Amino acid sequence: MKMLNRRSLLGTGLVAAALPVALAATASAHAAGPSGGCALCELNGSFFGRNRGSAKGRNVRIATSSGDAETDRFLGSALQRLSATFQVSPGFAFFDDGEVENAYAARETLLGNGPGTVLMGMTLFRRLMTEVKDGGVTVIAVCAHEFGHIYQYGGYYRLLDQVDSQTNRPHELHADFLAGYYLGLRKAEHRQLDLRKVGYELYRMGDTNFTSRQHHGTPDERFAALSAGFKLGLQGKADITAAAKAGFELIRRNS
Repeated sequence: MKMLNRRSLLGTGLVAAALPVALAATASAHAAGPSGGCALCELNGSFFGRNRGSAKGRNVRIATSSGDAETDRFLGSALQRLSATFQVSPGFAFFDDGEVENAYAARETLLGNGPGTVLMGMTLFRRLMTEVKDGGVTVIAVCAHEFGHIYQYGGYYRLLDQVDSQTNRPHELHADFLAGYYLGLRKAEHRQLDLRKVGYELYRMGDTNFTSRQHHGTPDERFAALSAGFKLGLQGKADITAAAKAGFELIRRNS
């Protein structure tokens, strides 16, 4: 797996050298799977991509390393920043998403102390790191989206269900808003951060499957939620509690 090198990752200023605490968590409590990963099933949580089905009832292979030690170190540092901002400490691992690229926020604590676990699809990760030329910003945005779901499990998930109990749209748009919020906070320190490439990835993952449980919001809705969160983050005044509330109110008004 070809990853960005150290210079490319440092180019955004989003990450810095540190031990990858979240990546180093042990998975010894689960049955070992291929390539040193774990065989997991019956996961409950939220997918990043559109209309991707469910992980329930099928085995999911996970690994605690990208296969590149340098990438692990820098991603570990980024995850520590995310934990501090979102005030949650989920485990983090890569999983085999096969030909359908995805990322996933699981309610279960599969690694570390939790609550929850963020799983990054290896196919998605590889493409974003090699094809999207933004120094890893979009990868961090995907992680922030999943951290947003972990934060939701602390109380907002039920409130978002009340907005629309038939689809995942409110949960996904709220996570998009929080991902934008996080990038807005980082923009204050790193002026070169460009939201357009992240926005394009979210836009292309929007859908019009309005009656599907897996409906994530239209392309325009996903980009709008990301942009609104970004504007709030740029102000640098809101903590995660205020950001989550602002995102919820925005989605409720627009539903």
